[in-house]
Amino acid sequence: MNQEKKLEKILNIALNEDLDDYIKLVKLLKKELPFFNSIKRIAAALLKDKLGDISKLDLTDGNLLKRTTETGKIVFEDIKDGKARLFINIGKNHYISTGDLIREIVKRTGIDGKSIGKIDIHSTYSFFEVPELNAELVYHAFDDAKIKGIPVVVEPAKKRKKFNNN
Repeated sequence: MNQEKKLEKILNIALNEDLDDYIKLVKLLKKELPFFNSIKRIAAALLKDKLGDISKLDLTDGNLLKRTTETGKIVFEDIKDGKARLFINIGKNHYISTGDLIREIVKRTGIDGKSIGKIDIHSTYSFFEVPELNAELVYHAFDDAKIKGIPVVVEPAKKRKKFNNN
């Protein structure tokens, strides 16, 4: 298996599988390396073991797996108070509730439901906020997803326009 496919597999595992026992193991390993950035060093050691020599990989930002936009990076325009706002193409007409949306996000990403911010459900679409650090994870977690049998698309929300009341 080539390195890009191995990396894709690693990301899919990170997005879709239960890793609770592995997270506990990382915490135990961290105690063996009691210095700054030990978790990064553990992750790097695991990648080195899994991938071997990576000198031929293009390690410039956004080019590794070719899953990003033409600019090489997913841009989240609407960020406020550390939360990124995302769009999803389902709403009240699809009988979706805020609880349904929270459960779906938690199920697909593993992030804490309490960290999900404001949710605005309209008739045919909705907006929701997640911590900026988790925005890309949430974005990719809904690739080829269905909610209540409906294919969904999650995209970064466009920056809200400010209206001038003059």
